[in-house]
Amino acid sequence: MDDETKENPKFSIGDKVTVRKSVDVPLSFKGTVSKVYTNSALVTIDDYEPEQRTIAEDLKYKTIVNFKHIRKIGKTAKKSSKK
Repeated sequence: MDDETKENPKFSIGDKVTVRKSVDVPLSFKGTVSKVYTNSALVTIDDYEPEQRTIAEDLKYKTIVNFKHIRKIGKTAKKSSKK
């Protein structure tokens, strides 16, 4: 099993995510997963830095992002064994 398989959580439509700027992604933003593909997802851009408005507009507020650049917002609550 390679590192990418270990690190990529499964994403579902409607998941709130953060995306970091990188060589492949032109801006950092928070968004919502609109469609899931094999190794990537279509993400609607919901929140971004004001200076990146032009980039978000050029992308029509949607972009396809590889799973390695996406992180879910918030952690799922772990069940506590304490009573």
